[in-house]
Amino acid sequence: MAKQIILAVAGSGKTYYICNSINTDKKNLILAYTNENISNIKRELIDAHGCIPNLTNIMTFDSFIYRYLICPYEPTILEYFGKSKFKRKGITTMDPPPMQIKLPNGKRVPNPKYSKKECLGHYVSKDGRYYCSNLSELLMFVKDNGRPLMIKITENLNKFYDQIMIDEFQDFRKHNYDLIIALSKGINNVLLVGDFYQHSVSAVNNSGKPFKKGKNEITYQEFIALLKKERFKIDDKQLLKSRRCSSYICDYVKNKLQIQIESCNNSYGKVIWVKDNIQEVLENDSIIKLVYQKAKAYAFTAVNWSYSKGDTLSNVCVILTKTFEDLDKDTFFCSKIPTSTINKLYVAMTRTKGNLYLIKASDFDKVKRNYENNNKRPH
Repeated sequence: MAKQIILAVAGSGKTYYICNSINTDKKNLILAYTNENISNIKRELIDAHGCIPNLTNIMTFDSFIYRYLICPYEPTILEYFGKSKFKRKGITTMDPPPMQIKLPNGKRVPNPKYSKKECLGHYVSKDGRYYCSNLSELLMFVKDNGRPLMIKITENLNKFYDQIMIDEFQDFRKHNYDLIIALSKGINNVLLVGDFYQHSVSAVNNSGKPFKKGKNEITYQEFIALLKKERFKIDDKQLLKSRRCSSYICDYVKNKLQIQIESCNNSYGKVIWVKDNIQEVLENDSIIKLVYQKAKAYAFTAVNWSYSKGDTLSNVCVILTKTFEDLDKDTFFCSKIPTSTINKLYVAMTRTKGNLYLIKASDFDKVKRNYENNNKRPH
């Protein structure tokens, strides 16, 4: 049984690696978290093989759970909850009723519409739609003749696929993470590829297991130890080099953010601090500006740090927050900055194929009002 995890860095070609390493004569299943990831995988497969191989399926993790793990085993699921009839109407992205509701006076009281996890209503709405957010929890909860249902599921999956690969696995949390671990224990060949330092970056699904230990974020080494405990073979060397960023930028990120990243290209992109010519950079549309949040509030072309995840851009200007006011100094140290904030800046700084322009918050504040959408742009 092959259980492997490749820990990669930004721009190292995670999707490229997966798509170019598959055996097209084997039955492959490639899973990812978002539809955007799926589109990238399809493009890489076509570039690598001229088409999407006949024996290779690609789908989002949620779609996979519903189509392959829920629907075929629905009779067993219903039997477990003591139900005999059920008219399935698909899934819903609406959140299930919370355990408590907040009254106008601020007091929290039990929600009468909430269903405990021992009830089917915890996982399925009254109109027969599975709650997407609770799919993994449902599968981890149900038993089949006293055994976890996941044991039967993984046994059967081995009949349909020779290998299952999951891209950007650092995006999976809590019950989804538990489900991946459960799958890996029974699947003959599983490969997970992801970047530890890009966890807690997306707009959703940012907290919880496996990246939290109590109230504290776990370290890179603690994460590796956790995966080894689950008997994964860890490869943290193969995708250590970025195919996107220059060695100058990678060294700067490594030095300032304490993230191990190297470069494998010959790009001469530099880190350029912008102070005297801020207006020139902000008004240059070929340089994409990355801001911490509220990108649409500005007249220039901008993207939020976290929303730039997955992008490859020609030249980037990162407008820093006050937290990183001393980033240019030798005395800067990031140990007391929240991990999620460090990760977002890491994502922003590693989007560029060319130069990385940096603007301090204090310098941007001097011209900020001129570039807000409710003000006229300067001439």
